[in-house]
Amino acid sequence: MKGLIGSILALGLVAAAYAAETPENLIPNWGFEDGVVAPWTAYGQAVLSMADKQDAFAGSEALKIEVAAAGVNFWDSGVQYKGAGENIFFEGGVQYTWAFFMKADPPVRINIKPELAVDPWTGYGEKQVDVTDEYQEFWTTWQTPADVVPASLTLHVAFNAATLWMDEVRWYEGEYIPYEEWGQEQPQAVDPAGKLATTWAQLKR
Repeated sequence: MKGLIGSILALGLVAAAYAAETPENLIPNWGFEDGVVAPWTAYGQAVLSMADKQDAFAGSEALKIEVAAAGVNFWDSGVQYKGAGENIFFEGGVQYTWAFFMKADPPVRINIKPELAVDPWTGYGEKQVDVTDEYQEFWTTWQTPADVVPASLTLHVAFNAATLWMDEVRWYEGEYIPYEEWGQEQPQAVDPAGKLATTWAQLKR
């Protein structure tokens, strides 16, 4: 009996340690299982809708992004997360990671750009990647020397006409963690303005 109790306690400690190592996802509805596109928005020639269930990477839902035409510039169409209610911000000195799964038909390039959400649209951890017809995980990490307010997680998608699908979107503090090591029982996070309410209130003043 003592051995059994010891094993149970050990497993509990391992589970607790693992949970402690998994950061909070700062994006609500990050697997789109609520069946709505919010809190994501689009501009230019990009239109958002919920994907057919067979196009989900995990669960039963995903975001569908239809880009009608290429732009003069690759940033002429985009998909953005700016927050649910309050604007998001990047806290100075904090390392962030933005990771997600995406596929496209036909294959197309996108530009990943965490950025200042007003002119001059300063980018952080900006990178271009090629999206194929099979789901792949993409990510970027960044750290800003000072607070960035307001901020946006932006995907520029005007390289060419295409349909893209995005799922399992994660934005969190810390270094990149591979999806298979993330843990599948993560709570839907509140907006980071709530997580850092005191800082946000000070910045607004």
